[in-house]
Amino acid sequence: MKKSLLLTACAAAALTGAAEGWNEMAILSRPDGNGGLSYDYDNRIQSTAYTNALFLDFNNDGNLDLLVMGSGADWKLSRDVKFLLLYKNMGPESGYEMRRVPDSVTGFVQAVDEAYLNPVTVGDVNNDGYVDIVTMTYRGDRCIDLYLNNGGDGSFTHTVIDNKAMTNGAVTLGDINNDGNLDILANGWSADSSVKGMAIYTGNGDGTFVKTAPAPLFGTFEGHSTLADLDGNGFLDIVMTGHGDGWSRHAKIFYNTPDADNAPQFTLVDNDVTGLTGVNLGQVLAADFNGDGLTDLVLNGREDGDATRVRMFYRQADGTYTLDPSYPICPVNTEGGINMADWDGDGNMDIVVGGYVGTDAPQGCYSTPLRIYRNTSDSNRRPEAPASVTVTQDGDYLNVTWTDGSDDVTATGALRYNVYVRYELTGETFCIIPADIESGALKVGTDLATTISANRKSLRIKSLGNGRHTVGVQTLDQSFAPSRFATAEIEVAGVSNVSNDNNAMQVTVDGLNVTVTTSDASAADIFIYTPDGLLAAAGSTNTSISLPAAGLYIIAAPGTPLIPVKLTIR
Repeated sequence: MKKSLLLTACAAAALTGAAEGWNEMAILSRPDGNGGLSYDYDNRIQSTAYTNALFLDFNNDGNLDLLVMGSGADWKLSRDVKFLLLYKNMGPESGYEMRRVPDSVTGFVQAVDEAYLNPVTVGDVNNDGYVDIVTMTYRGDRCIDLYLNNGGDGSFTHTVIDNKAMTNGAVTLGDINNDGNLDILANGWSADSSVKGMAIYTGNGDGTFVKTAPAPLFGTFEGHSTLADLDGNGFLDIVMTGHGDGWSRHAKIFYNTPDADNAPQFTLVDNDVTGLTGVNLGQVLAADFNGDGLTDLVLNGREDGDATRVRMFYRQADGTYTLDPSYPICPVNTEGGINMADWDGDGNMDIVVGGYVGTDAPQGCYSTPLRIYRNTSDSNRRPEAPASVTVTQDGDYLNVTWTDGSDDVTATGALRYNVYVRYELTGETFCIIPADIESGALKVGTDLATTISANRKSLRIKSLGNGRHTVGVQTLDQSFAPSRFATAEIEVAGVSNVSNDNNAMQVTVDGLNVTVTTSDASAADIFIYTPDGLLAAAGSTNTSISLPAAGLYIIAAPGTPLIPVKLTIR
């Protein structure tokens, strides 16, 4: 068995007195420049417990913003107090301060899931170049909710995809049928008797979905499910853990073996064949951790006998998994969690552990909020970028295609691709997985299943306005080591300079003069902002409003149901 080597990197200081005890907390961790972490306790982020948080770039400015779902824990805050919050990264000029976007702007329903395993996932579900949000929450009904991004201004359009869905589980985005549209995988305690706890919501590419539950899919509760191409055939498979009937614990793989039309068909392989350990109340990570070109699994959670461990399973050529019996990663209580990212930028996925680490000694179990296990394997090499990238315009949309990338270990069909689209007029840059477009380094290790399969190698995405666009495509191996981006450019013309037009607010432009009207001829105060939130001009409907210069603007009518629109003036 070829192992990856893991080295713990912890901050030198223990938790301060202000953070000890049973309190809701919000700690923003950053690299300290010495291989460890510094902890920012005075960060203005809402303190929560039972928290799920992830980074995203909702406004395409290249800075990582923060999404938080959590609640009180009957310590400082009642467990009945629930949060779904968005924080905008204010950038280097403001010390990368995370500033809360008002709930009145986001439109988020303040609700959470019964558990906190993976109730939030992000990706561009309507191919408009802005990341959207999907959540799983329990609020009397068991709901899957969609928040469509209204062009990066911090507001979202809320839709309940399914109010007879499932909760106490996980929700994940990925293109399961390789049609170019993101689908939703949901797993948990089901409110729909016709669905055995797991469903696929097939995306239509416009923010609508069709619910299916093909056999032999079935689900668990208090579990986690994730999407990953385990067998390297270019189609996303499902890994599922959690409780089943009779409180049994599971770790099952549903291999995606599509028919001739790429319609998903699944083959169930149970843990008595794979060698995985059934667990509940934990997370699943999927990546090639030892650089052999095969996708390994890390399972966190409680097994039969109630032992809580983090288990590293290495995939073998025959599809079975071998447990590393040394358990190189410290155990973490079920109120903690694990995640992954390339912490040191060496092309290997590292693992982060947070929370109570499974010892009864108080100073041991809370000696540091986070532990990073560096993957010190030197066997992985970065893949090569596609040899060529092509971009063409089709109306308001860009069609991006590319040739195969390559890797020294990962099979060509198992490679995946990350894509960015940059609008050179404004610098606005959409990236499927946030990345440094110069070096290619990924900025996050979450929602990696939203990348594009080698079976497709194309993306249809709405342009960001008239003018020059640069598109970049990078190759990702099964370690999610990135190549540099191969790029192409295009001059876009004939695109409406108003996006997100919802037919309730119409905008006409004459040079630098803007007039806003409404479909029902109602009067409203109009405010026009720059992308960083500064007021550029104000007026009212049916009157001309003068802007100071060409550029990107957000037009809003606060206090009305009118959805803000984005305007680009050249």
